[in-house]
Amino acid sequence: MSRESKKVLEKVADLCNDERELEAEALLKAQLAIDPDNLELMTKLGVTQARLCNDNEAEATLRTVLIRDPNYEDAVCALGALLDQSLRTEEAEQLYRVLLQRNPASHLVLDSLCRFLVSEDRTDEALNLARNQIVNYENNLDAFKPLIYVLEILEDDLEFTLHEDWGNRTIFTQYLSNLLEQLELVFIRENFSIDDEEFHCELEDEKSRLVCEIEDLLNNAASRKISISPELTKRVTANLKIARGGG
Repeated sequence: MSRESKKVLEKVADLCNDERELEAEALLKAQLAIDPDNLELMTKLGVTQARLCNDNEAEATLRTVLIRDPNYEDAVCALGALLDQSLRTEEAEQLYRVLLQRNPASHLVLDSLCRFLVSEDRTDEALNLARNQIVNYENNLDAFKPLIYVLEILEDDLEFTLHEDWGNRTIFTQYLSNLLEQLELVFIRENFSIDDEEFHCELEDEKSRLVCEIEDLLNNAASRKISISPELTKRVTANLKIARGGG
């Protein structure tokens, strides 16, 4: 990519942050006249047109990108979001799935598909897809993002449901299992050789949050006389030991 196109993309990002999409659109069109084969510029134009609620123009722009490169992930995700927003949900889902059939290692598109499925109340399906992605690509950090998202959404739902009905042992078990799975994902990601202090600080913060949530849940279980299965108790003990540095 040319230096000038990079500068344009940076300027467009600033303009969109300031809600000056019309200026951003004009800038992108001007640069595309100079650099017509730049798919990143074209995709950003489609996204900007969508922000301006020019859905037909946005769709045409994004489909042009995909005619040139059917595997261009950013355009697939942007078009899928546009179709979903336009209540063309079947088209959006098909778009994601067709790309994933060609390129199952597209973690970005799988993340978009999982978010779509969650929004459609198909969380179990999203969970299965996200878990399988980690099984198939366990050495790629990006493969973890879909499952992290789905588990966090589920956590919020389970927490709300449990506080409405503390006597529901099934919901309690699901909530505790959810927190444990998130904690186990933190442990796995800690083993990646990432030379990024911010990355490790975020993991440490997430680990601390999850440990506090688990301990608070266990205290509530004890006070409310909620029984926990031996298998789940063993899993809790093992994970808390690792989290405290005794694993």
